[in-house]
Amino acid sequence: MTDTAHVEVESAVRRRPPWVTRRAVPEWLVVLAALGLALVVTGAVLQVAHPFIRHDDWPFTLARREPGSAAQFSRNLYEGRWLNTVYWYVIGQRTSIVVASTVFVVAYSAFVWGFVRALAPPNRLSTFVLTFAVFVSAIWVRLVYWPGTLSASMIVAATAVWTLPWARRRRWTLAVWMLLSVVLAVLSYPPVAALVFLTFVVTELDRSVRRLLVGAAGFVAAYGVGILTVYAFNWLAFGTFGLTISAWRRPNPLESLDDLVTNLARYGTQFASLMGLLGWAAVVAVVCLVWALVDASTRRAAVVVLGAVLLVVGLEAGLTIYSGVVTGTRASLWAWPAVCLPAALLLKGIRPSRIAGVVALAIIAVVGVLSWRTDLGEHRATRDQYDVIVSDTAAVVGQHPDDAVVMWMEPRWKATAQGTMTAVTVRSMLYDQQGLYPRWCAPAECAAIARAVQQDPHADVLRVDGLTVVRIPRPPAWL
Repeated sequence: MTDTAHVEVESAVRRRPPWVTRRAVPEWLVVLAALGLALVVTGAVLQVAHPFIRHDDWPFTLARREPGSAAQFSRNLYEGRWLNTVYWYVIGQRTSIVVASTVFVVAYSAFVWGFVRALAPPNRLSTFVLTFAVFVSAIWVRLVYWPGTLSASMIVAATAVWTLPWARRRRWTLAVWMLLSVVLAVLSYPPVAALVFLTFVVTELDRSVRRLLVGAAGFVAAYGVGILTVYAFNWLAFGTFGLTISAWRRPNPLESLDDLVTNLARYGTQFASLMGLLGWAAVVAVVCLVWALVDASTRRAAVVVLGAVLLVVGLEAGLTIYSGVVTGTRASLWAWPAVCLPAALLLKGIRPSRIAGVVALAIIAVVGVLSWRTDLGEHRATRDQYDVIVSDTAAVVGQHPDDAVVMWMEPRWKATAQGTMTAVTVRSMLYDQQGLYPRWCAPAECAAIARAVQQDPHADVLRVDGLTVVRIPRPPAWL
């Protein structure tokens, strides 16, 4: 190059607009931007700062001797979540609901980041869209009301995805990683194990079939070890080798052909409910899967992902068929990653596939955001209603400090499980915000209160015969 040409090139570089010479935005900043936007757009920020907590999660933020604290140790006989018990003893009972919600959301965000990192999107735009789409899971939002119970499982998921790159350096470290991650998931919240396995699969898409099959077998074996560990702990603690399934879960142990038919139908209903919840996101996922199978550059990866999803679905179905227990849609944590993965695969295909992948993830993200806003909005309206009850109760108690504080609820609602859940939530909020823990009214008191309610049917808080009465509202429609 001549001196004149060299000067001309340098002059052209100096004349470039600032945004041309500026360095590319770091990937970590793109991920944080996507996570931050998702928290704001979905309304999750308010849930963290001023959370609505479901009835049976309150005990996980209470110390052992506080009113309303359940026997955490004995719950393992029915649920087997021993890691959650350890978490409660060490951390949970010393935190507030805001801290619990913060830990839960931060741990989940870390998992999303690690999962997207494992997928290795090819550019900043696809990283942003994929991170946003994975975060706004229409399944996960249904768990956000149990941060005390489920924080330990989210920490397990986040730790698993971030330690996977290290574990993959050697076969024995990968085997140890699989065993520990899956067992700890089973000991905290078993559906998280499927997330661990799917993350492993997406990092192994280019490896041999033999390695993938060994990994799948290792996952199933580790899950079995997790169940045996739960059973062994229960045998040592309670003398029962296994779980005692609560009656409200409607167990139907597999003992005959009729049981097989019944339990298959139960899982079919559960799966149909899940597809209904996913809605258009599931349709988009199917289209992307077919596209990925057609594109030669993504075909093998699509087959591997499809096989992995079928394995976790089969495991979930097998548990229902064996026990008859229907877990509900919020336990199918595998479903949203399964929805996002086909589109994520297209991001590494030919140019039309890459464009289709970004568009598909954008559509999936819209479905997720709408689901979040609807679900959080319904719970937020309930929280606002209960906040009014709490503040009105505090005002009356402040004026009449010598009153006994009691709860009353219409008998037709009090007799239902939903009524009990509503009462526990209101009482827990009263204790959390005002230090009040009202008892249920005695029969004679209830009769007098019922007559007073007829005179003032819209009052949330009443005074009846020296009692401050908290009127528990009817259960919300979403419960």
